[in-house]
Amino acid sequence: MIWNEVICLGDSLTYGARDQYGRSYPAELSRILSARTDALWFCHNYGVNGDTSADVLRRAWATCRSHPDAKLMALLVGTNDTKIPTPPEIYRDSISQTVNAAQVHGKTVILGLLPPLEFSPFYISNRSYIDDYGQVVEEVAESSGSLLCDLSSLGEDLIDGVHFDHDGYVKMAELWAQTILSM
Repeated sequence: MIWNEVICLGDSLTYGARDQYGRSYPAELSRILSARTDALWFCHNYGVNGDTSADVLRRAWATCRSHPDAKLMALLVGTNDTKIPTPPEIYRDSISQTVNAAQVHGKTVILGLLPPLEFSPFYISNRSYIDDYGQVVEEVAESSGSLLCDLSSLGEDLIDGVHFDHDGYVKMAELWAQTILSM
């Protein structure tokens, strides 16, 4: 029996893109939380490569409803929004509605501050949106009573300007674990 569940919702950074072992921060977070609490944990990976905040919003309700016993949801999305670029007010609304869907289903939400983007041809002209989206995430966390996990220090661990290798995802999982265990 799994006593502790976390819904991890997001894009390729949640999915674990570029992890050479096919793992992800949710897989590592399950391992870390189980080891540190001496209890069973499972972190559901609902990361989809290429998803924007609007894509995540479209599946948030069904995802939260499908795990009635999960008490936590970790949300990390926005990197792909920079490619469009999604205006900050649209990004805010998508994040806010996703948080609302989780809270209606009784979930405590932890919002992740996006890691920085380094040079990448797909993101070169809109990297400044990461800062704009970070401000939005902080404001939504405060107004919704959600927790905040600061992932902005992980820039040195990027392997392609956007994603991480296995060690980078382990570092990301450590930051999520610190936030969860501080509750």
